[in-house]
Amino acid sequence: MVLKHIPPEKKILDIGSGAGLPGLLIAILQPRSHITMSEKNQKKAYFIKKTIQTLGLSNAKIKNKAIRPNTTTKKLFDIITARALAPTPKIINWSEHLLAKNGKYVLMKGTIEKTKEEVAQLDNNTYSYNIHKTNIKDKQRHILEITKK
Repeated sequence: MVLKHIPPEKKILDIGSGAGLPGLLIAILQPRSHITMSEKNQKKAYFIKKTIQTLGLSNAKIKNKAIRPNTTTKKLFDIITARALAPTPKIINWSEHLLAKNGKYVLMKGTIEKTKEEVAQLDNNTYSYNIHKTNIKDKQRHILEITKK
């Protein structure tokens, strides 16, 4: 559900990857994109590392650490994504400095009410956003796209 909002051949950071979703799927389905997954739980990070090796995904890597405001990287990312990690303002606070100019967030969220509650906390002079409903049956899931103005 997130792929239609992520153009190919981008540098992507997946924060709080857990079992590797959506990072591993993006790496498989968009082989020209470069995916960095961040997972602070050592067992989950090890699982992702072994999955990357087993599948031979040369466009994916895992960092066994949390993303926070003091995290540094050699490059900035075109897209930052997260699924079930934290409220939107926290995700932005932790990672905004890693987003490239003209980059965007593509966040997987739950109900429309909760998603609207989270974006209401954002500065409208700094960010613009779009909320997209997914077509998952019996679930209220939304994709939240956020760009910096």
